[in-house]
Amino acid sequence: MKGRIVRWVDDKGFGFIQSSETNGDIFVHISKFKSGYRRPQIGDEVEFQIGSNKGKVAAKKAILIGIEPLKPNVSPLSIVFLGLSIAFAGYALWAYVVEPRLNPPYENMGFSCQGKTHCSQMTSCNEAKFYLAHCPNVKIDGDNDGIPCESQLCSR
Repeated sequence: MKGRIVRWVDDKGFGFIQSSETNGDIFVHISKFKSGYRRPQIGDEVEFQIGSNKGKVAAKKAILIGIEPLKPNVSPLSIVFLGLSIAFAGYALWAYVVEPRLNPPYENMGFSCQGKTHCSQMTSCNEAKFYLAHCPNVKIDGDNDGIPCESQLCSR
């Protein structure tokens, strides 16, 4: 149905619609209007569906006719903040996820292949990982799962 707002109490969020298709005015609450538009005003044309509210006839859905949706209020400061947030998230992703995979911690600890081949000769899990990745003839990954010295140094 179509009608026109004939009374509107903005501070209480309700008003009445008059339509040639009904007898009497139809109650309408602000919550029944489609969101994203300005608040209704007296004289606005509306399209609505009739329902009931506490036994009385009321609009159950309403939309303002010929009124454009509100444009989002985006300030330049919020755009800058969004850009900085994205940059920070990108840096954090790089620093804490990507880079550690490219350069595992044991790479920068000064280890070198010195002929050690067994877990009992290693001093840390990081040393065992270095040996497994870089040194020949090591016998420190018995189950071949890529994790060296699991029972002595590198427990899961």
